[in-house]
Amino acid sequence: MCIHINLTLDSSVVKNYECIFILTGTPAVKASLKHPPRPAKRAEIKAWNRQKIIDATIAVINAQGIADTTIARVVELAEVSMGLVNLHFESKERLLEAVLQHMAERYVAHWKQALAAAADDARARIRALVLADLDPAVLNLETLGVWYAFRAQARVSPVFVSLVGNRDRELSAEYEILFTRLGRECDLDHPPETVTRGLIALLEGVWADYFLHPEEFDRARALDMISLYLQALYRGDFELGSENPIQQAARGPAELS
Repeated sequence: MCIHINLTLDSSVVKNYECIFILTGTPAVKASLKHPPRPAKRAEIKAWNRQKIIDATIAVINAQGIADTTIARVVELAEVSMGLVNLHFESKERLLEAVLQHMAERYVAHWKQALAAAADDARARIRALVLADLDPAVLNLETLGVWYAFRAQARVSPVFVSLVGNRDRELSAEYEILFTRLGRECDLDHPPETVTRGLIALLEGVWADYFLHPEEFDRARALDMISLYLQALYRGDFELGSENPIQQAARGPAELS
């Protein structure tokens, strides 16, 4: 069985993988990864090698899961030596921690970029955060597959629990600030922590729905559901639309009028 995967590992780079599974006992994987060009400056080569290893690990996890991810498979895909992996990460556990840290940082940077592009208005900023979570850069099978794999392992790994928890706490704190502002504007006393938990529960449900039923998933209906939740709590329209502030900024002022 041959599976072709297009996996976005970086906002500016889409790498192609070809994973061939041999269905005899433990799956064997042959994969090819297009790496960015080797940098000319010696000082940049270390970071380049490190990122190659992280990208390769993400691809292997996506194809085989964390339990069947081995350093040997990562070495083959990353086209580096075993010694180089050990030099950067020391062990499989340290490598997995680095991959999860990388993914968490990319996720946080994504919603912070959306927040920075939004107007300084509580509704606009809440809208930007919601749309960032449903953006195809986040809401895709490859990213969610790896993220859920780590979440499953978090039950037995204190480090994974910490990294996943930090990501959730930072986003929750931002939502709580915005719902506090919005409550004052609307003269309502809804507990911001409770509203935030409700919204994140909806978003988590949307992620799970997409991951389990990608062919049936309707992004517009998901946005409508979240809009109804917010409209029921706060006065006035809470139309979320479908284009995030980053996309709007990219289209330019002439197209925004």
